[in-house]
Formats: sequence, structure tokens, C-alpha cells
Amino acid sequence: MNREEFDKKWAQVIAKCWMDPAFKEKVLKNPTETLKEYDIEAPANMNFEVEENSDKIIHLLNDYARELTDPSKTLKNIEPLVESIRKEVSLIEAKTADKTHDDTELERFVKDLAVTANVAVFKFYRGDYI
Repeated sequence: MNREEFDKKWAQVIAKCWMDPAFKEKVLKNPTETLKEYDIEAPANMNFEVEENSDKIIHLLNDYARELTDPSKTLKNIEPLVESIRKEVSLIEAKTADKTHDDTELERFVKDLAVTANVAVFKFYRGDYI
């Protein structure tokens, strides 16, 4: 399977995970067998916990952006969400600290995600939205 075919099939799996929580659980519990259903052989170094945590951070950032534009929300209402973002970033960084040395793509992804999330948190506490 070439890279283009892999990416297409992988995108189908990710989309189904977003739409079907039961399927997502199936992938997380037994990734190798579930991916075989899509003719995908899971790479030995694939880390599904990172995938799940990164997905959670992205959803939190989307919720954060939506709440910032909601005039009925105060910054005090939004602060717990900001703390959740900070916590999830710390968690993904800790989980991947010893795994990223062998995987430069994973390392770059985690760093980019952490920077994006930490900038949002920093701007919140700096008072950019007052």
C-alpha cells in the first residue's frame, strides 16, 4: 500500500471514530484487528493513546473558540475549559516524552499541538479577551 492509499483509508477510520464512539472504542481496544477490516496494517510504533489525547485537545480548543464568541459567557465561565486544555497538553507531553525520540513526525505533531494550545491558554491569562 502506498502512502496515498494509506492516508485515504486512515482518514476514513478517523472520520468514523468521530462519528461513532463505539467504533472509536473498538479501535482503541483492538487497533490491529480493527484496522485490518480497512486493509490497514497498523505500524508497530503507532500510539493510539496519543491520537485520542490529541483529538481531545482539538475538541477543547474548538469549544474554547466557540465560547469566546458567545456573549452570554464570561471569562470566569470559560476558565475551567482553559484549565482543561492546559491539563490535556501536560498529559500528552508526559505520555509522549519517551516516545518521540524515535518518531520525529510524532514529536513535531505533539510540539505543534502543544504550542497552539499553550498560546491560547497564555492569551487567556494575559487578558487578551478582556
